[in-house]
Amino acid sequence: MTRDVFYLKIQNDGGDMKKNYLILFLLLMFSTFANSQIKVTVLEDSIYSQSLKAYSKFNVILPVNYFMSDERFVTIYLLHGYTGDYNDWVSRTNLVKYARDYNFIVVTPDGKNSWYVNALNKKNHDYEDYIVKELVPYIGKRFRALDTRHGRAIAGLSMGGYGALRLGLKYSNTFFYSASFSGAFHFPVALAKENEKETKSKLLKDAFDIFGSKEGSFWDDCDIFKFIDKANTASLPYIYISCGKDDYFELLEGNRKAVYELQKKKALYEYHELPGAHNWIYWDKAIDDVLYKLSRYDNLKP
Repeated sequence: MTRDVFYLKIQNDGGDMKKNYLILFLLLMFSTFANSQIKVTVLEDSIYSQSLKAYSKFNVILPVNYFMSDERFVTIYLLHGYTGDYNDWVSRTNLVKYARDYNFIVVTPDGKNSWYVNALNKKNHDYEDYIVKELVPYIGKRFRALDTRHGRAIAGLSMGGYGALRLGLKYSNTFFYSASFSGAFHFPVALAKENEKETKSKLLKDAFDIFGSKEGSFWDDCDIFKFIDKANTASLPYIYISCGKDDYFELLEGNRKAVYELQKKKALYEYHELPGAHNWIYWDKAIDDVLYKLSRYDNLKP
């Protein structure tokens, strides 16, 4: 029976890390040579985060020839949506199948319901710092990642689309490419409309916990449209935005507004508004397209 994926879980609980990774290396080398049908390696790993004061899990998808060369690879940080987790992209799309055709390392972090920002009203919930200041350096040291700006892309869906675009804009010296699928760009802007209403919506309650209930400098730091407006066009990453025509009205309008702002800035971007809704069918097609586009990125440069 043909095996397309090799799964391995690393138990990273503060024990002997050198021993853990020696075992990992030996297992992967044995598996690579013992079974030529193995195409992609999926590792489940974790690190202790000072920003979260807890261990946080993530998957790392390694390309087919990772153990057959000394090459360093472009890394894609792929963010999940609200109520999701680090396994979503692996278990709910054909990502692993698509990855067989490309030389990318793909990392799927766990962002809880954080919106990938440093929460205003939640202790030990600094997911922005976790991603940028802890996970990215860890991947650069632990794996043969191309550990420069031009070796890192960030992408995500819905809440993760918001996170990917915001982190791409804010840390343009860290990521050369930022892709958003069905990005929920209207947070925290939408909170201003709900601020005087009583609501039991978990989504809005979580958002108030993350963003707070008053406009100010923190909201400005979280506002996609203000980020685009104040951005230095020359330093922006290449931006990919995609949204389904049948998505939620506010969300679709938010994507159109982001594109309008990018047009005004004369930024390098592409926008896809295609048939589809806010679901995994759409996001599966979107990640397939981004992997292809990233593999041909040189053709996008001016």
